[in-house]
Amino acid sequence: MVNWFEPAVLLQAGLKSVISKLFGNYADRRETQVSLDDPMAIREWEKQMAHYTQRDGIWVDFISDTGDGFNSTYSVALLAAQKSLEVIDEDKKITLPRSKILVLGGDQIYPTPTSDLYEHKFKIPFETALPADTTDLDYPHLYAIPGNHDWYDGLGNFMKIFCQQRWIGNWKTYQSRSYFALPLPDNYWLWATDIQLNEDIDKPQLNYFRDIAIQKMKAGDKVILCTAEPAWVYEQMYKKNDSYERLQFFIKSYITEDQAECIGHTFQLAAVLTGDLHHYAHYCNEDVSGGKNHYIGAGGGGSFLHLTHNLPENLDKIEEENMQLKASFPNKKESWALLIKNLFFPFYNWFFSFLIGVIGLLFFWLLESYMPPVDGKSYIQNIGGMLFPDFILYTAERLLFTPSLAILSVVMVFGFYKFTDTKTGLKGISWFGFLHGLLQVTSIFLLIWMLGVLHHIHLYPQVNWWLWLLLPVELLVVTGFWGGFLMGIYLLIADLVFKIHIDESSSALTNEDYKCFLRMHISEGVLTIYPIGIREVTKEWQQEELNGELRVEGELPKYHLIEKPIVIKFS
Repeated sequence: MVNWFEPAVLLQAGLKSVISKLFGNYADRRETQVSLDDPMAIREWEKQMAHYTQRDGIWVDFISDTGDGFNSTYSVALLAAQKSLEVIDEDKKITLPRSKILVLGGDQIYPTPTSDLYEHKFKIPFETALPADTTDLDYPHLYAIPGNHDWYDGLGNFMKIFCQQRWIGNWKTYQSRSYFALPLPDNYWLWATDIQLNEDIDKPQLNYFRDIAIQKMKAGDKVILCTAEPAWVYEQMYKKNDSYERLQFFIKSYITEDQAECIGHTFQLAAVLTGDLHHYAHYCNEDVSGGKNHYIGAGGGGSFLHLTHNLPENLDKIEEENMQLKASFPNKKESWALLIKNLFFPFYNWFFSFLIGVIGLLFFWLLESYMPPVDGKSYIQNIGGMLFPDFILYTAERLLFTPSLAILSVVMVFGFYKFTDTKTGLKGISWFGFLHGLLQVTSIFLLIWMLGVLHHIHLYPQVNWWLWLLLPVELLVVTGFWGGFLMGIYLLIADLVFKIHIDESSSALTNEDYKCFLRMHISEGVLTIYPIGIREVTKEWQQEELNGELRVEGELPKYHLIEKPIVIKFS
């Protein structure tokens, strides 16, 4: 899986994010998709969509946030590819056949959308899970909307993979744009939007849904809306996030209320589905069996687990009243237990710890290089015979005459200060990041002194050459491990006390378990949603080649219903 504390990953993803945000609005691929529509492809798509409405009922899967670790992505893809799944609901066995439609809800690849990563982290797991079968005349269809990670290259590779009517294993893609509307049986529609990099929906896209509403829909039709982020959660948790306002504008203007003036009728919102947060979370303002509003986050398609204990129980900052958390996976008790594992940060994120260790070596090298000998003794020899208060005064005095070391110390403190999560709008919280940076720098000096004291007997009055080789290795290990441990404690306290760094305290665990996806059934006017959970993904696979194609064999991961099936009815 992607290690988000690996320096190279952070640098690459950060640069891609900055560049895409700077130039995204000037090269918005959504505005050019209309002119690139292939009439033949559109006719074929409309022919396939007509088959959807002719069915007595239809099954639809929703999977989001794939393309990270193989174990997790392949486990989810393999379950979705099975001819049927059997789940237990109150001692009653229910058979769920393979879905005709698979909808991917964004972020199909991590960390950046290169063609190589799409191939190896997304296409290979899905193609291997459901190999091409020319004898299958009722093959499943695949649709996708992009998330922010898909947008980091301006949507170039996303368009090649999902918008050119290609095969991915035995799934066939049909869409020609990054957004779409699918007619389903019993007057249901599935609308999927492309919000780019958390921006407004573009005008051509709004026109697309308006034309669908006017030309192909009638009053009272039901809409399942797919979007790329849980705006209702972000509205509750983050101060400067306006994604919920944009979502509500779209829902009111094109589905439920205001659009009646220009279209002449309104529709009914059945549910809103999303990913982006890599867990399962279902919000509803009534009982599950008769809820009016269902907001469901199911981002467990393959990327690292987002913990759930910080999810608000009630959404009192949004317009819908009495929106409560009905179920989450993992549950909050399990999430608290997982959070404590941040104390093992150095073992999960050794790249980051190694970087801290290298910085510790740089500090030591600068100290030895720029500190002049005193009475014929080197810096490490002198501090080895000092008490800690004397060491602090001695080092502080020397720092005044070593600008490079002073600048490095300030930069390190400033870096951790800027790392502080301020999205929640908690006032004055940056001091916590400053304290963390100060502790990291102070710890390096302290550990150098401790090692000097430890080796004082050996280093003074005569220095053995092998100890000079051993000391840098010790510094690398000790400062690296302690720096990583401090980061783990920082993330733990930040999450427990201040409820910040929710992304970082989750990604630091690199947890590939607790995956989920939705299997939905529309029949006789009723929408039933089955939330499928995988507590532990399969980690042992046998790889082989058959007729030139990759085959992966392994035990099917155990799965279960996360909560009772969500039954949505309309009068």
